[in-house]
Amino acid sequence: MDKIKEKLARLRTEVETANAQVMELEDKLKRSEEEKMQQEHEIVSLSNRNKHLTDDLETALEKIEQLKALEEDGDGLKKENDSAQRRINLLEQELENSDKSLRETTANFREADVKAEHFERKVQQLESLLQAQEQKTEEMKAKNHELQTQLDEFNAQLDDI
Repeated sequence: MDKIKEKLARLRTEVETANAQVMELEDKLKRSEEEKMQQEHEIVSLSNRNKHLTDDLETALEKIEQLKALEEDGDGLKKENDSAQRRINLLEQELENSDKSLRETTANFREADVKAEHFERKVQQLESLLQAQEQKTEEMKAKNHELQTQLDEFNAQLDDI
């Protein structure tokens, strides 16, 4: 009887532990999903910025071509061309930085996505374990009740003797 109670207590403890782990993993999953959403927004923002920088770069390249055609007209145009060239260099550098940032954010997004999937699988495993433990607990309760009934019948027979 004491062994059954001990086993029931141990099973309750295991169920409580499994419940705590499920809650912890669900919190981690929620944080991972929030991080994933934030990174998706950042990717969209960086993609838009990248597009604008690419457009600016194309505009600057067109202006350089125009300036090269007019370069023969004087020193003023040469200065403007140099200024445009510096602007192009800055835009190209910004574009490279933006591309690098986009790649890093994409990699972080993928990593967060993998983590989220891992936590989802872990939650499913723990939920399955919890369900199995609850089923064991119910079986043990039924067996305990059956044994208690048999014990009561046996005690009644002993009292009759």
